[in-house]
Amino acid sequence: MSQVREIKCPHCGEWTLWQGDIDDRCLYCGEFLESRQFSREVERKIRNEVLKENDYFFIKPEDGPVKRLLKRVLNSLRWWAFYLQIVFFIFVTLILVLISILPG
Repeated sequence: MSQVREIKCPHCGEWTLWQGDIDDRCLYCGEFLESRQFSREVERKIRNEVLKENDYFFIKPEDGPVKRLLKRVLNSLRWWAFYLQIVFFIFVTLILVLISILPG
């Protein structure tokens, strides 16, 4: 259970109840008691949603469980292919550097 405490509101200066949650509001002025933390939390959630929307196969809320699973697998395969290409190009570059260094 969360513990209820009193803190002084940073906006109006009145003492108000606080449960320690990010979205707690002042009983007198209605402002957020932890406005910086609340803003950071909202920005983090928005950033995560934007990253999810930028996936190749965006998972929609109305997608069924099989379709969601398939989209997750295809998204992860896409990233694996991307990283595999990077590793391949690094490997080819190292081979070319080694061939150019060897006396010939």
